[in-house]
Amino acid sequence: MPPSSPSSSSDIARLGFRKWYERRLIEAHAWLVTAFLCVIVIAAGLEGLSFKGGVLLALGPAGMVFFAGLIAWHGVRRFLAILGEAEHLGSQSTCGSCHRYAAFNVIAESPLMRVRCRKCGNEWTFR
Repeated sequence: MPPSSPSSSSDIARLGFRKWYERRLIEAHAWLVTAFLCVIVIAAGLEGLSFKGGVLLALGPAGMVFFAGLIAWHGVRRFLAILGEAEHLGSQSTCGSCHRYAAFNVIAESPLMRVRCRKCGNEWTFR
């Protein structure tokens, strides 16, 4: 996983890690639900797909299946990317000294995010 993006570090600094993490998980699961609903649309579209009335009548359902497939594919990719980023940063959010989870302040955002524990003052870098 690449280092945290500049928007992630500024969002973490602005919102705090716990709130940022919660929002990212909600966004990731919204993409997953969207992909699942598109799979239902694909199944319904394939059910209604018939070439008996001619090719022109089949273009509507075929187009719907195609675009629902694109959205489902994109939704799964976004779900995995967001979840991967959140889990990658979440695994680094515990202080190495006092073992407190997500209790830090961002002290530098670029090129790597430097943080300081609010409890013991330990500093570390998110990679």
